[in-house]
Amino acid sequence: LHSTKTRARWAEGFHELNGYVFDLERDGLRQVVLCPRLTMMTTYNHTIPDRSPPGSTRTAPSAGHQDGGVKCATGASSKIRGRDNITIGTWNTRTLRAAGKLQELTHEMDRYRWNILGLCEMRWKNFGETTTEEGHKVFFSGKEDKHEHGVGFLVHKDIVNTVMGCRPVSSRLITIRLRAVPFNITIVQAYAPTSDYDDNKIEEFYDQLQNVIDQTPKKDILVVQGDWNAKVGRDACRNWQGICGPFCNDDTNERGLRLLEFATFNDFVLANTFGHNKASRRWTWHSPNGQHHNQIDYILVRKRFRSGVNIARTRSFPGADIGSDHDLLMMTFRLRLKKTSKPKHTRLKFDLEKLKDPNMLETFQAMIGGRLAPLTIMSNDDTDIDSMITTFNTAVTETASEILGKHRQKKKPWITAEILDLCDKRRELRKKRFE
Repeated sequence: LHSTKTRARWAEGFHELNGYVFDLERDGLRQVVLCPRLTMMTTYNHTIPDRSPPGSTRTAPSAGHQDGGVKCATGASSKIRGRDNITIGTWNTRTLRAAGKLQELTHEMDRYRWNILGLCEMRWKNFGETTTEEGHKVFFSGKEDKHEHGVGFLVHKDIVNTVMGCRPVSSRLITIRLRAVPFNITIVQAYAPTSDYDDNKIEEFYDQLQNVIDQTPKKDILVVQGDWNAKVGRDACRNWQGICGPFCNDDTNERGLRLLEFATFNDFVLANTFGHNKASRRWTWHSPNGQHHNQIDYILVRKRFRSGVNIARTRSFPGADIGSDHDLLMMTFRLRLKKTSKPKHTRLKFDLEKLKDPNMLETFQAMIGGRLAPLTIMSNDDTDIDSMITTFNTAVTETASEILGKHRQKKKPWITAEILDLCDKRRELRKKRFE
């Protein structure tokens, strides 16, 4: 037997649970009792998006899908503190369309410490969000009619409350914004066209990406990551110093040069090319026969926040396996801000209270008038504006220093003499209150 409030809530929503409601009349009070088995049921619907063949009428869950109102685990925060480590990763999973593939991904990520993971080639239709059995949130963006491309984010349940919004751009671009202090974090997940596409498609992709970056708030910590299908080599490290590090491919291809141009224009650095890691920790793609290895996945960070990147831990994880030819790439970030110091020279203040004295005011006017007299007899043709301004400022400063002196802030008493006089007056009036 439930409380009155609980009974009303269950009775109002019993049709959603397909349950049975029994009305009992006891002591003139109508009571609602539900079957105990039904009270243990839940409306959670942990399903992954459409896995039907291309051209089918089924679609992925809509953006408003909340998966039965699943809440975050206890201890979830509504803000990310910049001084704490946050692990951001990217992974080309090749596909998450197969049955059980999403569960396989979350099972594999349980082996690592992570906060948010960008995904490429999800191959889910449309845009939406869903919640996994563990409580993690998945945001995705794909094509409307085909199971191609597709990007998204897997957000850890502990930081789900920090998500301010997720905006789909296309089947190759999606952006998410996280609430953090002192600056919010914006992450852009990208999946660049492969070498099968012509240069026009590449330029269209970078133009779209540039529009996304231009719309990002300037104060945000911006991270752009994903599968760029581009090779940046050590030769570019010499020519593009400060943009990429020496721990990359042997040579640079044409798509790699386009990526470097984009990074230079937006003041980015390729974070995972600076870590002093062995080759197996740098490669992010492997050929099917295992003979060729390349680094084509990159995490880009603004130069301003480069000091926050833990370079030693920004690397690929070849041990992570989800049946893809790409390796998991993760970056550990912790915000480090420079301490600001007060300026040594403060503005000079004079004791202007002395000018309330008529004699002091007359003396000040007479002295400053004498010092400014040469300015009134100077010829207008030969007058130098800069020299006149310098002479005027010097005359005023020297006169104020001699006559007024520096202003020294006096500590004001908590109770002034006027307040104490009012206290004495109140005491005298108190004696006469009964007269």
